[in-house]
Amino acid sequence: MRKPRVMIYEDDIVTLNMLKRFFARRGYEVYSSSEPVVCPLYEIPSDSDKCEQKNQCADVVISEFKMPKTTGIELFRRQLERGCNVDIKMKAITSVYSDEELLKMCRDLGCRFFEKPVELSDLSGWLTECEKHYDLSQPLNDKRAGTRHVFNQVIEYFVNPEASHEKFIGITLDKSFDGLGLRIFNPLRTGEEITIYNRFEKTKKPGVVLWCRRQGKTIYRAGLRLLDK
Repeated sequence: MRKPRVMIYEDDIVTLNMLKRFFARRGYEVYSSSEPVVCPLYEIPSDSDKCEQKNQCADVVISEFKMPKTTGIELFRRQLERGCNVDIKMKAITSVYSDEELLKMCRDLGCRFFEKPVELSDLSGWLTECEKHYDLSQPLNDKRAGTRHVFNQVIEYFVNPEASHEKFIGITLDKSFDGLGLRIFNPLRTGEEITIYNRFEKTKKPGVVLWCRRQGKTIYRAGLRLLDK
């Protein structure tokens, strides 16, 4: 029997730490990110694309309403339309604003709303109801990252450096303790090893490609696990 898992999208460190402590005390496995970069439906180019994950990514999801490139409502709506396996009733929006329009959007969508600062007693009551519907015998998808943070840096990288000296340029988007999210302009294959360099420093980091998806005609998003070598 596994632990329940929560996914939190929150860039305010005070709110994030409060939620992480609350869920950890309740026995949850806590994954967090300042933006929903780990969601396979985030920033995908086509409205026809569906979620390809076989299992849920989490039992419950909490998202800040206002994020740099989207809103929590837009994210949940996209997930609902494209086959996200997490029930919309197990998702909640947080915001310092609680105008009637936002409350109505949450009601119409079917998710819960919590005004910041979040009252933990209200959150606990909602979770008690959510937990009645968890199936902890069912596996969840492996995470692509634990805690991720926005991390923008121009990089240069080599693919299979022992076999090729061709250099490519890309941009890091986010990082975790063992991985990077990349925006690149040449496709990579899952399982390929690459070595990346900070364009303005001499440090290098080897890694293996976990996934790569097309975002535009010549733009790709990729996930990289860093290797200790």
